[in-house]
Amino acid sequence: MRFSWIVGTLILFRIIVYAFFIGFDGDYLEEDSGYYLWLADILREYHVFSQSDKPPFSPQIFRTPGYPAFLVFLYELGMESPYWATFWQEIIYGLSIFLFYRYGKHFFGEKIIHVGVIFLLLEPGGLSTPKMILSETLFLPFFFGALFAIGFYFQRSNWRYLALSGVLMGLGAYIRPAILYFPIVATLILVVFTYRNRRKWLHTSILLITFTLVISPWLLRNYYHFDKLVMSGQQSNMLANYHVPVVWESALGIPFWEGHEQIKAQVKKATKEKATILQRPLSTVEIIDIEQQLAISELKKYPWHYLKQWSYGILKTMNGANLFEVYHAFRYQTKRLHFFEIEATDFTEKVFVFLKNQDYFYIFEALLRVLIAFFALFGAVYIIIKKDGFLWLMMLANFYFICTPGPMGYARFRFPVEVFWFIQAYLGLFWVLGVIQNWLHKNARGIV
Repeated sequence: MRFSWIVGTLILFRIIVYAFFIGFDGDYLEEDSGYYLWLADILREYHVFSQSDKPPFSPQIFRTPGYPAFLVFLYELGMESPYWATFWQEIIYGLSIFLFYRYGKHFFGEKIIHVGVIFLLLEPGGLSTPKMILSETLFLPFFFGALFAIGFYFQRSNWRYLALSGVLMGLGAYIRPAILYFPIVATLILVVFTYRNRRKWLHTSILLITFTLVISPWLLRNYYHFDKLVMSGQQSNMLANYHVPVVWESALGIPFWEGHEQIKAQVKKATKEKATILQRPLSTVEIIDIEQQLAISELKKYPWHYLKQWSYGILKTMNGANLFEVYHAFRYQTKRLHFFEIEATDFTEKVFVFLKNQDYFYIFEALLRVLIAFFALFGAVYIIIKKDGFLWLMMLANFYFICTPGPMGYARFRFPVEVFWFIQAYLGLFWVLGVIQNWLHKNARGIV
């Protein structure tokens, strides 16, 4: 009864918060939001998924069509304003919480589920992300469903759950292509926990087969236009325009934005030279290939710096707070200093300057995130010892989305696994308390 009252109160709180969000003046859109809206307008008007807004159309390759198609669907229902998208994203987020509550019971204790639901209702990312024109919220129920479907396979050994998971992950890839390699991780976990059963070995392939079948229309579309099977061009974009400048800043002392412009100029020059040789304009994928090759060649020169910056990025993603996203959603202006904008070269000095110039509420949440990350690492030890297939899957899902952003370290990438990361920390906390309690008990008996 107490849990029901808490949840009811928090739902009412979220409704009031959303009413305030609707009432505030000012722009709440992110930079990527405008791009999604633009793609949706083109898709609606011309029925093509293009990166040019007038004929001759050039096929869009950097973004996948799932989220723009969602916006177009709302347009066709007469819901033109972006506020309608945020309204339905609040509903979708609520549905995701219900999925967690309804099916998470099969894998976690009731207490963990109750705490997890309260966490999802209050967590800053969960308060802000559904109010932004971004793809994360739409992706969430597909990811939750895919994860729980594999969990049911561990319990019931029915291959249909793996087929369902593959379909859900495939549909999720159209929304957020960052999931592209996760089915391989999930398959490896399945192999590890079913290696003694030959029949189940065949089952593990079903996940990859169904996932591939679902994304194949998009891959074939890109092959038709570009002669290459590719899901998205974001990987090369991140490598060239973000990873390289971060590494240059570390290795050569070049300020981030200066390095950003330098690598763009190099790509532009190489593209022009290749086009001159071929005597024709290059396709988007050819430009992506040049961009990626240049980025990889630069990153290979500084392997230690790249590894170091990637480690920093993981720590940043792991511990990054979401409070600024809440501020942005509610159009609250506050001074924000980006870590890569700080000119100091010493990392410790950078951290000091960064903390000194931050909002105090942000620092409080960041410290809370550090605490969660600390116990989540102990949770990883507990899960490894536990040898439970679903917990292993959850743990690797957590690290997959935390490691994916690389050196830039975006906390937003953690959004799909936020509650599972919290659960891992919860398990780690009570495991540590249990170890301490056992140690104290043994020593007390020894004294007696």
